[in-house]
Amino acid sequence: MERQYRMSSSIRRHHRQHTGTRLRRLHDAKIERIRRRHRADRLPAPVIAARIATGSASASAHATETAISRGKDLEGSGKSTTRNEESTTRSTTEGVADAVDGANGNAQNSGDNHGDAQNGANDHRDAVDWRKHPIRAWRAQYGRYKQTRFYQTWAKRPKFSYGAYLCVAFALLLITDMMLLWSTDTKHMYDPDAEYSFFRQILDSSYHSLSSAAGILNFFALGMVYLVCVTVINRFWLGTAIFGAIAGIYAFACKIKYAMRTEPILPSDLGFLNGGGGGENVASFVTDEYKPIIDHGVTLIIWFVAICLLLQFLDRRGAFIHCSWRHPFANAKNIFGNICRIAAPVMSVWLIMTYAAALSVPDSSIREFVKDIGYSPVIWNVGDDARANGAATTFLSLTKVKAMDDEPDYNEETMQAIHDRYTKQAQEINTTRNATLTDTTVINVLSETLSDPNRVPGVHFNIDPMPNIHALSNTATTGLMLSPGYGGGTANIEFQQMTGLSMANFNGSMLSPYQQLLPTRPEVFSFNQMWNEACGGDDSCSVGFHPFLQRFYLRNANYRKFKFSHLYTLDSDPKIKHAGTYEGKSGKSGNVTDEQAYQNVIDEVKTNAQADKPAQFIELVTMQNHAPYPGIYGDENEFFAADASNVPDGEKGVIGNYAKGVQRTDEATKQFLDELDAIDKPITVVFYGDHLPGIYTTAANDPKNSIALHETDYFIWSNSASAAHDVKLPESNAAYSSSNYFMAQTAQQLNARVSPYLALLTELHNEIPALSRAVTSGGTWSPDGSVTYLDNEGKEMDPKQFSAKAKQLLSDYRMVQYDMMMGKNHLRSMGFMDLPKQ
Repeated sequence: MERQYRMSSSIRRHHRQHTGTRLRRLHDAKIERIRRRHRADRLPAPVIAARIATGSASASAHATETAISRGKDLEGSGKSTTRNEESTTRSTTEGVADAVDGANGNAQNSGDNHGDAQNGANDHRDAVDWRKHPIRAWRAQYGRYKQTRFYQTWAKRPKFSYGAYLCVAFALLLITDMMLLWSTDTKHMYDPDAEYSFFRQILDSSYHSLSSAAGILNFFALGMVYLVCVTVINRFWLGTAIFGAIAGIYAFACKIKYAMRTEPILPSDLGFLNGGGGGENVASFVTDEYKPIIDHGVTLIIWFVAICLLLQFLDRRGAFIHCSWRHPFANAKNIFGNICRIAAPVMSVWLIMTYAAALSVPDSSIREFVKDIGYSPVIWNVGDDARANGAATTFLSLTKVKAMDDEPDYNEETMQAIHDRYTKQAQEINTTRNATLTDTTVINVLSETLSDPNRVPGVHFNIDPMPNIHALSNTATTGLMLSPGYGGGTANIEFQQMTGLSMANFNGSMLSPYQQLLPTRPEVFSFNQMWNEACGGDDSCSVGFHPFLQRFYLRNANYRKFKFSHLYTLDSDPKIKHAGTYEGKSGKSGNVTDEQAYQNVIDEVKTNAQADKPAQFIELVTMQNHAPYPGIYGDENEFFAADASNVPDGEKGVIGNYAKGVQRTDEATKQFLDELDAIDKPITVVFYGDHLPGIYTTAANDPKNSIALHETDYFIWSNSASAAHDVKLPESNAAYSSSNYFMAQTAQQLNARVSPYLALLTELHNEIPALSRAVTSGGTWSPDGSVTYLDNEGKEMDPKQFSAKAKQLLSDYRMVQYDMMMGKNHLRSMGFMDLPKQ
């Protein structure tokens, strides 16, 4: 019996190996005869006869009937058969089986003989199958391919062990860690003329910092990102390729941004990718100095990804974690593998999200753990934070930002009390005012990086780069604006001017409200909405112009949320009309000139005046003086000869090119004001530079220059058709300011009645002329991360010495900002922002 069983098993294996092939048809009859002989030895004759009768449709009827009758005779005799009778019966039964098998074999052979004749037809059916059943056809082709010698050899290639994976992962994490350490090191830049290669220069400059807090924390952060890539994709080499590409791109981008603005790549910067701009537009601001880093970096990443893809092809281990979605419950291995396949990516994503969120919670267990390693957040200076704690740690710590701490006293009753307090204050102010703010067209001009270079310590030109703007001090409100940015942060200053809110009230981790906060708010108040209300709710009274791309800083979405009718840019529909650039003696600028930017506003104002439409709120953000500052003027730049600065020659050249651009802005601004002065409609211009350019390296190295590097020029001017023409606010109200106060100052210059909100800003400006929180580095700014306050002489104010009124105003101001940016907008529904009716 054991031998028979073994023979049957052997036959079955042989049968499975040849299933679906022509060989099966050739051997089918023989296999069936052998199988039935085994059954005949084990089973009674009647059963054999019955199975032959029911299972052999192609056997002869006579053989079947004979087998059945002999079986019945044997069963009915009731006598013990002799050995000869049993032998006779077995022989007879086997003879019947042979007869049946012969019949089957003849039928099979007959089919085989006809097979060759039908090859043409079969080939035709196969061609049809490729079209009707592509999956079956592909499987058939793949089955033939698996029988080839090449496949048999290829299938024996080795699997990489998990130990090898671990070694590769550890080595890659060390390399990417060193790249991130190099990215925040301003002392080591890539030198194309050096003896060592680009990759060698990176490793040589950073390997000694691996044991620092920044190195260890970077390693943890990178490890979690690596784990997410591998477990989500479930292919080790593909995950490695994606992780390496992400880490490499991040490191090279950090290197360039840190060199230009002393800050790493932040989560808010990703708005350039998902909200617009694009990598090619960001790269347009990169100077030639950094292009070798980009070229070598891209080459390095491409080679790395190609090698990983090749290894994925050579590695016989497909999935990193075994799983079987087709047969999930077939065995314990499949069940356990599928559970791990689902749990691993979920747990890895949860781990990195939990880690990132806990970094901003001082009393969390993770925070205590990393503190023991050396984590010490520098929330007021992301550049220093990246150097101290690693760029990856800084990035993760800002991914989940809480704009403001919870206000325990925040509720509708508290906001009602604030509303009533400043409604009363507005009524007192309005008793001495008789104008309506929205009867005047207000044009806000954010002049990119506009500031007087002669005010920067160590920098001096023998000629004035901006004489026309300085001359306005005799007839208009002029002064200095305290900016929260140096070398960048345009949108933050724009946000303050548009909303009246201050970056000083946000947490230190809130770096860009335009990208981190406004997209999450259902509605946001901005001053242009007062003009919309005066137009009967028509947003055509609010228009924006920006001679660049609309999606930088998510302006397209934010201006719609601010309820502007349109933001005209280079890529809007319709586009900005005037977009010419400047061509100097030695080159051409890539940015739209201020003359062209101003002309778009002039056309809008004239068209509106000719149609006798209501006054407008117009926002203009310029681009002429945006970095970089190439030498496009040649010997036409008189500032080179007039430069008496005490800075290195390389720095002098860049500052000289910038000063020439300031001069061009000054001339264009005078022409702009002259054209507006000829329009017979009341117009007021609020003009300000957003921040200083990040080119004053020598001055930035001295902590004493911090405030000077955060002061820009501003003025508020009204044309001849305005009742406020030649009105100038007193020095106590104008010498120093910050952009959140501009609308309150404009209302004061126009003698216009104010809303409760503007009354709050008016009173706060009287008590604290300027306030700011620096977002970027460049010297030491408020070492403890606190807010800087300036009095009307530009001196720092100690908040501990504030009067009770000033403290109350600051507290109310913070609560108002919390209601607008974090809360339920109770004040908006109460009419806190509404101007009094005429």
